[in-house]
Amino acid sequence: MARSPSLLVILLYLFVGIPSIQAEDVKPDDVIGVWSVETDEEATEHIEIYQRDGLYFGKIIWAKSPEDSSGPALDVKNKKEELRSRSLVGLEIIRDYKFNGEDSWEDGEFYAYKKGRTASPKLTLIDEDHLKIQVKILLFKKTFVWPRVQQVSPETPQNPDTTDPSDQ
Repeated sequence: MARSPSLLVILLYLFVGIPSIQAEDVKPDDVIGVWSVETDEEATEHIEIYQRDGLYFGKIIWAKSPEDSSGPALDVKNKKEELRSRSLVGLEIIRDYKFNGEDSWEDGEFYAYKKGRTASPKLTLIDEDHLKIQVKILLFKKTFVWPRVQQVSPETPQNPDTTDPSDQ
């Protein structure tokens, strides 16, 4: 089975740690853009990261509908029952991140809607087109890599409305 070059590059970054950009080359706004969350190399949602008042935020601008539904993807795992029927599109899941002056954004909140929990992972730019999300839970780390969406297509509408996740 042939692997795509992007998967190979991502695996090299994760396991070998080959840096392709130097920390001093990373600027605070380099994280701004649209990123693809993928499962088995298939996009499941697009996250738009933007700056507001010197901090960085991200919202879901597109989410794949669940296979068992023709309707929108919903926040079904939310601990608050009254919020389980809200759409994921427009939901701000990244809040209050600060650039650390090197190559990462830290000290923010990340709403992991698939678990219904909030965490505080470190976001690190691997290169201009790959963002590493590293979650630490006690002694364990879980790492995800999001590729940058090169062009937002008409099928991926950007939703200007943002759902405030403060009731998470």
